[in-house]
Amino acid sequence: MRFLKLLFFSLLFLSFLNASDFTDRIKNYPSYWIGKQKYVSLQTVIKVLGISSWGRIEDRIFIEYEGKILKGSIGSSDFFVDEKKVSLEYPIKEIEKEVFVPVEPFDKILSMIPPSPVSAQTQKPPVSSDAKIDNKKVSIESSNLDRDFVILIDPGHGGKDHGAIGNYGLKEKDVNLDISLRLKNYLVNQLKKIPRIVIKMTREDDRFLSLDERVELAKKEKADLFFCVHTNSSRFNRWNADGFETYYPSRKSELSFNAKPETEDVVETETSTEVVFQIVSELNTTSVIEESKILAEMVQEKLAERLICPDRGAKPASFYVLKYTPMISVLVEVGFICNPNIEANLRDPEVRQAISETLGKAIIQYLKAKQIIG
Repeated sequence: MRFLKLLFFSLLFLSFLNASDFTDRIKNYPSYWIGKQKYVSLQTVIKVLGISSWGRIEDRIFIEYEGKILKGSIGSSDFFVDEKKVSLEYPIKEIEKEVFVPVEPFDKILSMIPPSPVSAQTQKPPVSSDAKIDNKKVSIESSNLDRDFVILIDPGHGGKDHGAIGNYGLKEKDVNLDISLRLKNYLVNQLKKIPRIVIKMTREDDRFLSLDERVELAKKEKADLFFCVHTNSSRFNRWNADGFETYYPSRKSELSFNAKPETEDVVETETSTEVVFQIVSELNTTSVIEESKILAEMVQEKLAERLICPDRGAKPASFYVLKYTPMISVLVEVGFICNPNIEANLRDPEVRQAISETLGKAIIQYLKAKQIIG
């Protein structure tokens, strides 16, 4: 009997430790009293738990943690761990477009989830957004290059061309540039031990470049890979449009006339001389279009692992910059800025950082698959 009592109190003590773990880990982060309940922001939850896969669709919140999908809705105390319904006792709140969860009830739910074997071995303490890149270095130290391999990142729109504009004023050109700069920094840090891989950008500030100037710059820089970053919109700016997609060239052509389109997303229809370009010498067994498709599919695969929103697939298109650049080229649409929820997410620097790192991982995966790097 005494043994059973000791066992009971031991289990109770361990349960208390587990339940207080999350609370202890957030003590250095801001928390807020709403009524009689202590709340913490969703962004703090993501930082503290090291969440890499999460998302928001309308009023629904999704978090992947320890192999489980945690789901809740703003204004509701109902919460789901996978398909098991539990109660937070207090509702999830949204204040000034920021989401908050009740600390103690959320702590209790986390204590019910056993750590997965992988995460228990590899879990690292959370790091600030500024330190993310340095703490995610991968061991890339070898390559098969005997010349410079140039990756040219092209942030869509810029200057007088704002691109799409969200319902609350967020401009596509600014999102594209920020994600692209973060992507460049990520690749530079990850590939710093391979000096023959050169990362360049068509623009690094808010300037206007025509489509023809972008194509000519890609040729001038002798880019091997042309990577366009865009933010999507829909006809009539549908508020519920959602998902991400990546385009690759449906064909490659050589310009046979002096056309200088000034707006983005132009699908060229003029007559031109057809040319099937071949890939650089390391990859001369397949066509540049096929290689572009492979890269586009890798981009979609990586984004699908990170973003909890519809995967709209890799698709062929005749966008000007895809058609007239004689190298591997893709154009990624990272989300619909006309969707107010997506617009709110894209305002968040941490979301843009996560997107840029995911795009960078797709590029690195492609370079490894083609044995350009080891």
